[in-house]
Amino acid sequence: MDSSYDQAFGTATGAAGRLFRAYGRHCRAPNPDTLFDLLTAMHSLSDRLQKATGRDFHVFQEFVALKAIRNLAHHQEELRSNIRIIPVPAYSDLAMMCIVRRDQVERAIQTTAQRWREETQSACEAVFHWYGPAVNINPCVFNFVVKAYEMLTDADVRPPEEDVAEFAASYRYEEQHGYSH
Repeated sequence: MDSSYDQAFGTATGAAGRLFRAYGRHCRAPNPDTLFDLLTAMHSLSDRLQKATGRDFHVFQEFVALKAIRNLAHHQEELRSNIRIIPVPAYSDLAMMCIVRRDQVERAIQTTAQRWREETQSACEAVFHWYGPAVNINPCVFNFVVKAYEMLTDADVRPPEEDVAEFAASYRYEEQHGYSH
């Protein structure tokens, strides 16, 4: 392998660590800043993974949908997300909801380049949970991180152990006990 390959692979490894650190912060103390950091880390890792392995996250609907939200937040306006622990008897796949205003998600779709807009809209409709004027993106975030972990593992991109240890332990626990990810 040449040094440019080694450098690209090392950069992807570092970016993978950043994704899992950002995800950990978002899970422990979620707020609009942790969401922004997570979306930024996700996007950066996809670019670096492409350079290192020829693969990226565009194959996942979760990435396509979250990328639209990231692009809106990065290039156009602040996300007005509302992250809450949901009380019983409310229903969600996860104990925490990350609510983004519907009008912002719709703007994220509409401001996507025309050639990607239909794919982005389909992805958002499929992976976000829509509740009238609110959209819960948290199940999508969780599912994306699982798929990213699996792709990274398959590509032999190993983030630093201290960055991924907590997530990896949870993933292994779910596998050992037959839980879906």
